Amino acid sequence: MKNPEYNLLDEPWIPVRLVDGTITDVGLLELLRRTTDIADLACELPTQSIAIQRLILAIAYRVATPRDARDWARQWDDGAPTEQMIEYLEQWRDRFYLFGGHFPFMQVADLRTEKDEEKALDAVVACVPKEDKRLFSTRQGAGVARLSPSDAARWLVHAQAYDPSGTRTGAVGDEKVKGGKGYPIGPAWCGHLGLVWLKGKDLDETLVLNLIPASTAALRGVDSSTEWGACSWEVSEPETSVRGDYSLLDPAGTPRELSIPRLLTWHSRRIRLMGDSSGVTGVILAQGDKLAPQEMRMYEPQSLWRYSIEQSKKFKKDVYMPRKFVSGRAFWRNLPGTLPTVMTVQGVDKQPKQEFLPSATLSFHYQLDNASIQTSYPKVMRIQAVGVTYGPQESTFEDIYSDELTLSVAVMRVEREDLSAEIDRQVRLTEDVARDVGTLAANLVRAAGESAKGAGDGARDRAKELFFSAVDTSFRIWLSQVDGHENARDVGRRWERTLRQHATDIQTELVRGASSSAIIGRETVRGYMNVGIAENIFRARLNERLPVHNTNQEGTK
Repeated sequence: MKNPEYNLLDEPWIPVRLVDGTITDVGLLELLRRTTDIADLACELPTQSIAIQRLILAIAYRVATPRDARDWARQWDDGAPTEQMIEYLEQWRDRFYLFGGHFPFMQVADLRTEKDEEKALDAVVACVPKEDKRLFSTRQGAGVARLSPSDAARWLVHAQAYDPSGTRTGAVGDEKVKGGKGYPIGPAWCGHLGLVWLKGKDLDETLVLNLIPASTAALRGVDSSTEWGACSWEVSEPETSVRGDYSLLDPAGTPRELSIPRLLTWHSRRIRLMGDSSGVTGVILAQGDKLAPQEMRMYEPQSLWRYSIEQSKKFKKDVYMPRKFVSGRAFWRNLPGTLPTVMTVQGVDKQPKQEFLPSATLSFHYQLDNASIQTSYPKVMRIQAVGVTYGPQESTFEDIYSDELTLSVAVMRVEREDLSAEIDRQVRLTEDVARDVGTLAANLVRAAGESAKGAGDGARDRAKELFFSAVDTSFRIWLSQVDGHENARDVGRRWERTLRQHATDIQTELVRGASSSAIIGRETVRGYMNVGIAENIFRARLNERLPVHNTNQEGTK
């Protein structure tokens, strides 16, 4: 076995953007020494940045999990626990070598297949263009015959977090292998989630904002007395191809009390990079430890959650699933259920259940007592949403989701639930108006003669997309200006005026583009339709949803 080389504590493998805008690469120790100089990570993909940030956060949880809100407030004043984190990393220095030794970072040292075969690097590089799909095409062709060690390290962490599902190479020693193949166990852990990440003015603030008291947020506490309370690299024996199923609600699984550090560094795959510090030319990628997403809200601090009727019926108990983001759908459209408002659905026991749950991290900040925090606590909060959309059977990458919102902290507080409820209402109202715009577009093409099955569906979807694109910037600006000093209803009316203007602008654009045949109109399955009738239907619905108020007579009702 070759000697260990390329230690991730020292080698510059993490791209970062400094507060002055400069982009540079740092190792883990330099990153921790410069947290106030670093604005954010600057990796190739948002999912890569999040995967590495979760690794760093795991170390913070391992050494300095706040006991309660008061302890968190002290940590906020003191800054990120970087000294303890550096001390910890030096203690485990031998586990951060990328190549060689018995404990290569996030890998299995002697992983091999029956035929000693290895895969090309596009098995772990998510942005390699495929023959039938050119997403994430930051590279030319399949140009990954060789990766630098820094590139390989980033894609290794990314694969452990986001590798798609599908059949993998069967590793020697894995008793679950059949016919030389490791059959699908689902995507890597983060691939199940709709992650939200709080961002401060620099990496120092960002780390503390996401480092929450486990018990306060209704998470299971971090028990460092056992191996399962530790980060994944703290094992006493080298990792092998042997893997387990730790799905909580799977009868075939072997559930145990997970810790946050363990989950944030979970080995969803068994991996071995083929190469050394001069470059990586191949990879062995096998199935790792399985986790299923049902009811993992007790352990996962960063995902949004939704009540699942289907899963609750299946397991005969209340089950919450991660609330994943929909590709092309702005994050602000997910605010219902993200802000501290309570919406209920009927559960399998016929009792009301909370439909959506915020992440544990958000929940903690919603409930913070302002009196316990110094004035340095931000008045506005940036929230980044990151997720992945997979293709059929979740076996390929289809799209990466990344969006960011700036919210007033006042909106996030439980004591101003009237504000969050009003924002919730305005998001739903905007969705309703979008549907009305879509109906207008559909009626116009039906009036022009479109009559096949699904007539108007394409026009409806295009118009809705156009509408959401038009209102997006305005909504974000409106949201960022909600400061907590106004009456909630007045805040809502301010957006309603903007919303009405956007709706009428789109109406004008759609009508202007209608054909002469649509002006004349024709009989449809929904009755006679022409431009005038379509406009009247739209105006009636708009006036119902957004009545015109006399601003001189408006009060703070």
